[in-house]
Amino acid sequence: MTRQRTRRWRASVALSISLALVAAACADDDDSTSAGDGGGDNGDAVTIFGPEVEQEQQSLQEAFDGFTDDTGIKVDVSGSRDFETEVGAQVDGGNPPDIAMYPQPGKVGDFAEDLVSLPDDVVTEAEANFDPGWTDLVTVEGDLKAIPAKADLKSLVWYSPSAFEAAGYTVPETFEDFLALTDRMMADGKTPFCVGLESGDATGWPATDWIEDFMLRLKGPDVYDQWYKHEIPFDDPDVVEAAQAVFDLWSKPNFVFGGEQNVAATPFADAGLPLLDGDCMMHRQGNFYKANWPMDTEVGPDGDVNAFYLPGSTENPNITLSGGIYAAAFNDSDDVMQVMKFIASPDFANARASNEIGGFLSPNKNVDTTKYTTEAEQGFGAILADADPVRFDASDLMPGEVGSGTFWTAVVDVTTGAKDVKTAFSEVESSWPSD
Repeated sequence: MTRQRTRRWRASVALSISLALVAAACADDDDSTSAGDGGGDNGDAVTIFGPEVEQEQQSLQEAFDGFTDDTGIKVDVSGSRDFETEVGAQVDGGNPPDIAMYPQPGKVGDFAEDLVSLPDDVVTEAEANFDPGWTDLVTVEGDLKAIPAKADLKSLVWYSPSAFEAAGYTVPETFEDFLALTDRMMADGKTPFCVGLESGDATGWPATDWIEDFMLRLKGPDVYDQWYKHEIPFDDPDVVEAAQAVFDLWSKPNFVFGGEQNVAATPFADAGLPLLDGDCMMHRQGNFYKANWPMDTEVGPDGDVNAFYLPGSTENPNITLSGGIYAAAFNDSDDVMQVMKFIASPDFANARASNEIGGFLSPNKNVDTTKYTTEAEQGFGAILADADPVRFDASDLMPGEVGSGTFWTAVVDVTTGAKDVKTAFSEVESSWPSD
């Protein structure tokens, strides 16, 4: 978070507190609470705000049912596809949620000064249930600022098993096989992929996942790490080449349903649905996309849709792109900290894993994998367990103004034909904060 933003928020908080004190001094004596109370204390619900909407939001809300029954602490979950913009406005306005669910560890760092420090019992719970690779990403100057709440397996490709069988296609085992399969599909007069980038203020992010997956396979994990850490410039030739490989595929005639120029206007949530009608053969998207299929869609090897692992490289056959959501608290009330401790526990992981809505994987190493309700989720969990090396979504690790800002804008500019990759990525490089 910028110092200017921090000053604005603190000034707003100070003003709110001052007004509350004046009101309290003028009010009759009663049992009302003063400003600052809440977060589940005195009967108020703990508020959680994040990027999950519709079925995923429902799944998250239901994960707290048992917790509320046991503790009496109410939890109110809300979500928005424009989470990144809206949570910033809430913080700037002095009215942040009790807990924010950040899909970008880099954003946790941006807001670190405003997030509360977690008490020892919450930290101990987190250390017992998560590998350091998850918690290190949100540890700021030795202080754990957030709890891993959800894991995403991003190196997946959705397809129709029956359509593959009818066409004589088999799931590719190498990255070269994958590329050859797309060529074969086009030669057969089929459209290999459905792609959609529209996601409100987050429009563009699905393209960054494509680029990250291709970079891991074409350039390897070392270059990938140098890129997101800004040890090489954003427009380094290796970076541009990996991104160009994606856009070169998309620009092929009939490679993308509707054409590359239209993907920026195609809603992310709806992008894979034409696969069900045979309008495309594949949809590269994470495990969480399962929640976007119609409720009556059968998912699995013999279902309407299934997903296969996007094959790795010869050097790293199991290299995998991951992502996740982190819970960070703006309120240090006892109720909020109890919720944070619950999120860090296997009980939360098991509660959400057992929800029939699906589309969820847990980063908690002590989750009971038998709780996953479908063969698909169990398979995704196995892929994540076998992944080596694993790399977290690079855009989520970059400074917020880049990873969830200029990078998104750049990929949209390329897909619409407004700019070429080198020009767009050079502009992203110019936006990287100097400090």
